[in-house]
Amino acid sequence: MRIIQTKGTVKNGEVKITVPPEFSNGEVDIILVAKNEPHEFEIMREIAKAKGYDSQEKILDLIKKVKLEMLQEKDRIK
Repeated sequence: MRIIQTKGTVKNGEVKITVPPEFSNGEVDIILVAKNEPHEFEIMREIAKAKGYDSQEKILDLIKKVKLEMLQEKDRIK
């Protein structure tokens, strides 16, 4: 196995990269790191703020509600 790091471009959902000639034939695994895209945690935080969960107290209350629902689904609490 050989690992290389290179940069590419994304256009219309397609990724284009340039690799050394020895990689011209065969299949490769690709890991994408999009530095300019928001982190998933940031996206979830923005959604929570938009839904009114803008304080630590409200967020903790939501977590407790979700935990309770999960326990109810597993028939641990009625």
